[in-house]
Parts: sequence; structure tokens; C-alpha cells
Amino acid sequence: MIRLFASDLDGTLLNSRHAFDEHIVDGIGFLTSHGANFAVATGRGIRQCMLPSIKDQVYKICMNGALILDQEDRILFMKEIDKEVLAQLIDQFAALPFDFVTPEKTYTLQSRDNYIANKVKTNDDEAWKERFMRDFVSHIEFDASKEKILAQPVCKVNLRIDRNRSYDEVDAFLARYASKIMNAPSSAGLYELTDPAANKGEAVAFLCRYLGLDEDEAAVYGDGGNDLSMIERFAHSYAPENALPFIKEKACQVIGHAYDHSVIDHMKKTLIS
Repeated sequence: MIRLFASDLDGTLLNSRHAFDEHIVDGIGFLTSHGANFAVATGRGIRQCMLPSIKDQVYKICMNGALILDQEDRILFMKEIDKEVLAQLIDQFAALPFDFVTPEKTYTLQSRDNYIANKVKTNDDEAWKERFMRDFVSHIEFDASKEKILAQPVCKVNLRIDRNRSYDEVDAFLARYASKIMNAPSSAGLYELTDPAANKGEAVAFLCRYLGLDEDEAAVYGDGGNDLSMIERFAHSYAPENALPFIKEKACQVIGHAYDHSVIDHMKKTLIS
């Protein structure tokens, strides 16, 4: 019997606007009211991963597993990026619009205008731009100094690629420090950097241990590259039909398109079957 449902958000659980809607919220309520545990497993930070109306029903795996919170937002697990590696990253790539993400907020070296010009205006995904301006910008501290960033508990570093430039030097940096920092992007065109010990698969396994469950009592859902660790690890793994090809190959079953509410509907059906 499945007693823990864990799902990625964008491209998996959420609708075409990258948002929760009434159908999804009601579905989560159905699961938890019938005794199941529910966890979001996302690359997002905590302030962008949950609706206030249901956050007390849900465990939160944030920043690709670098931060795990219980239903009352108490920290169960947190893994920061090595400070020396972080300092080297800042020194070598100060001109790039990195997001330095902590449990409380996001920091960037760039000004607001330069950040939006480099990160938002260069992106062709209108739905992503709407979501970013709606959910993320208000939680960013611009013009942060290197010293201030290094004083924070940075758990994740994000970078959206500009197709007009090369990132060979960034890739070489990551290869050089592979034992201390890794990239697990949800899709092409992104860098999502965490400590190698932080990933969604390990995070869901941590929750299983915390809840006293066997891993075969968990079902996981994901569509992107940062979901691979949990899709590979868990026997009950599901991918929506819009998932990346290698995720669909690894999942035990491919279900309908995410934007048709296939994930929340599959969870409800699984629980009552």
C-alpha cells in the first residue's frame, strides 16, 4: 500500500500556468484526509513551493533535496554548498546572473535591471517568465556582496543559460570540484547546483525513514532531469507523458500529460485501489 506520495511540481503536478489550482488542492486534501502522506519534491525554494492554504498538510523537499521541511515548516534536513567552492564560483563568474538560494531568500550579485535583462528578457518561455516575475522576484536581494552571500546558508545555486554565450568554463569548474558540487538540471538550459549529497531520491528516502515507511510504500512522480534520482530509486515511479525521454524510460509507468491533472488523479486512484 502506498503511504507516501512525492511529486515534482513544474511539468508534473502543476497546471499549464505552473500553479496549483482547485483540482490539485482538493486532490492533496483527499490524499491526506485518507491517511496518506504527501510531499512536494521540487527545485524551487520554500517560498515558491507551496500554497499557504495547504502547506500544513504537506512535507516539502525543496532545492532538489538540499532542504527538507515537515508540515509545520521545521527543518528536518539541510545541506549547504561548500563555502570555499562557493567563493571560487563567485570569483570566477561574477558577471553571470547566478541565484544563490537560501531557506529564507535568494541573493544575486547583479542589479535588478541587469538581472532581469540577463535572465528574464532573454527567455522565450512566456509561462516561465510570468511565473518568475509573479513568484520569485519579490524574494530576491539584488546587489548582494560576495561577503554577504558567503555569510548565508546557500543550499542551491541556479543559472539560466543564455544561448548566445559559451559555458565551457563553468562546466570545467564543475568537473574540477565534482566531489563538492554537482549540477542536476530539470531541463536543458539550466544549471541547478547543490552539494552532491543533496538529491530528490535521497530526500524521499530520508522522509521514508522519518515516517517509518519502507521505500516500496512510496510513490514518486517526475518529468525532468532533477527527478532522475528518485525515478531510478523507487519501484513505484511514474512519469507524465510530457517527461523527458530518459525519465520515461526509467519510470515504471508513463501516465497522461501533466497539464491534464494526470498526476493528482493517478495518486487518488492509487490510494483507493
